[in-house]
Amino acid sequence: MCGFVGFIDTKIDFDVKSVLDNMLSKIIQRGPDDSGVWIADGIALGHQRLSIHDLSPLGHQPMHSHSNRYVIAFNGEIYNFESLREELKSAGISFTSSSDTEVLLACVGAWGLESSLKKFTGMFAFALWDKQQSKLYLARDRMGEKPLYYATLPNSIIFGSQLGSLTQHPNFDKELDRNAIGLYLRHGYIPAPSSVYKNTKKLLPGSFITFHLYGNEIISHPLVNYWSLNHIVENRKNDKCPDQPQIIIDKLDGLINKSVELQSKADVPLGAFLSGGIDSSLITAYMQSQSTVPINTFTIGFKDPKFNEAKFAKEIANHLGTSHTEHYIDQHDLLSVIPRLPVIYDEPFADSSQLPTYIVGALAKQKVTVALSGDGGDELFCGYSRYQRTNQRWEKIKKIPKPIRSVINKFTNKVDIHSNVNNFNLMGKSSHEYIRSFEYLACVDFNSFYKRSVSTLSNVELLVKGALPQLTIYDAKVASGFYEHMMSADTNQYLPDDILAKVDRAFMGSSLEGRIPLLDHNIVEFAKMIPTDLHRFDGKGKYLLRQLLYKKVPKKLIERPKMGFAIPLDEWLREDLNEWANNLLNPIRLETDGIFDVHFVSKMWQQHQSNANNWGSLLWSILMFNAWLDEQ
Repeated sequence: MCGFVGFIDTKIDFDVKSVLDNMLSKIIQRGPDDSGVWIADGIALGHQRLSIHDLSPLGHQPMHSHSNRYVIAFNGEIYNFESLREELKSAGISFTSSSDTEVLLACVGAWGLESSLKKFTGMFAFALWDKQQSKLYLARDRMGEKPLYYATLPNSIIFGSQLGSLTQHPNFDKELDRNAIGLYLRHGYIPAPSSVYKNTKKLLPGSFITFHLYGNEIISHPLVNYWSLNHIVENRKNDKCPDQPQIIIDKLDGLINKSVELQSKADVPLGAFLSGGIDSSLITAYMQSQSTVPINTFTIGFKDPKFNEAKFAKEIANHLGTSHTEHYIDQHDLLSVIPRLPVIYDEPFADSSQLPTYIVGALAKQKVTVALSGDGGDELFCGYSRYQRTNQRWEKIKKIPKPIRSVINKFTNKVDIHSNVNNFNLMGKSSHEYIRSFEYLACVDFNSFYKRSVSTLSNVELLVKGALPQLTIYDAKVASGFYEHMMSADTNQYLPDDILAKVDRAFMGSSLEGRIPLLDHNIVEFAKMIPTDLHRFDGKGKYLLRQLLYKKVPKKLIERPKMGFAIPLDEWLREDLNEWANNLLNPIRLETDGIFDVHFVSKMWQQHQSNANNWGSLLWSILMFNAWLDEQ
């Protein structure tokens, strides 16, 4: 796990080394063990290293291939690098280190970039420069575990692991993308390929892009998708899945066992996060079964029993025989992290579980450098309880004749009930719920219905000045059923742009590498072959994962309502965070910024403070944006 920066530029009128150093200063936390730069005509690469494999200087980056054709700045892990190295050795290729970066370069030299990407099992993002052809390749892993931003400017391509680094380049354009801000208020995160800046994008998962430096011109080539979840879903009908549940369970058992084994390899101390839920307990159980000594596990507990699962995690740890560390936090611990969030998440981000996620990462870093987690289980194995609620609601709505829903939809679009705040009683809770229900009824198909269901606010143009009406970027039309549709939509957008972004920035904020075994692409592809009915065989979701876990942990320790990392935002904004929020939502400040509708925001804030309505989630998004803006 590391971080990198760089740029190609046709008109360099600045000190390249100084600019690189400034860019790297924004990601030191991603790689505090080593730093390196490489500069040539028109191209510059910088790297911060968190040493995981081959802790010696032989793993230093930017790294050159043995042929000297390629140079790379790489973030992440190629988990199957040892088997790839053996394959290359059999073809006569030799190695000087035990670094997966060296293997990556050798793969590209032997097989080419796209073929190599298809062979890799891992989480990664990298910038690869081809000296021979003067081409820059930017590539990202299949599931989007590692981030990669790039800005396309008239004379420059600027790129890096985090957005804050790009802003240090003298040519960077800080014009905000108001449509992206609208998407941010809708979801609490900005979906790829958008970023908060108009000329900057996130590279999509499972893709690479090429830029050719040709004289004084930079030629951009079309994005290439070397792997696509949509393609997997579209072709699942051609794949033969065993029709016996036990065969499927045994196959999944082997895949998870292999993934955990691969991801448990490191030359540094390693552990696992254990929340007490199904997914983290399963990964911990596999990890402990493969170890001859107690593995390190980590849990944070909440002093409020409504949110505390630590006691269950401890019982599971005792059963599995791990070396368990738990730390109980209170409201003060969480509140103390808030001022750091705009720096940790250097793009607006408003999933409030970012607070405990950062704290548990900091706890683990005290003992280990790498930690495995159970993320991805809900999206791949139908675990979210909201899936069932959404499906039930749609079953009722679709009984209304489609022509009637079409009329409601046309009426909703024609009569802009959101255009005038003074005439729209947004602040009445019953009125707001009525509006939402009306919008649900206007949906003519499940695709539009699910988009609205996962949106905090439908008409963001009411809040963001200059934003155009839009629902979301991702479209899940390929899915064969409602549950599959929701899982595919979340795997394509919510998982990489919320969950994985949250985990990456939170853990990297403490220089901790997080690994996610369930996102091995072999597991993902197999999960997409499994019929939805089997995912929900017991009517609760994650049937297959439960069956695997019951073999390792007593059922009584597992079956209980899921709590998650919830925090009492509504109450905090009225009490402990009131002064902080009041400053960030000051009408004069809002008017000066010119981003949000002052009247709209002020009315929401007044209603929330008076307890007339709970707008904690939407207000948190605005507050996180303004706190981020203050750091720019």
